Amino acid sequence: MDNTLQDVMEYFLLRGALIGGVVVLVVLGLFAVALVLRRLGKLDRARQVVEPMIREGARRRGGLANMVAERVIKERR
Repeated sequence: MDNTLQDVMEYFLLRGALIGGVVVLVVLGLFAVALVLRRLGKLDRARQVVEPMIREGARRRGGLANMVAERVIKERR
């Protein structure tokens, strides 16, 4: 295989691994925050504050994002 092609493939593999690692860290961080809020008894209040922002963002995007957000919010009630 050509060295240039191999370098490009290594770059994309490294980039994908870094992006995947960041996504995993963000998800773990959000999970930790949710756990702390739940233990402090403030998770419901946080949901009440965040829900209108999520609903408005989904409404602006429309389509599938709006449909998913509305269904999740409806099932939570």
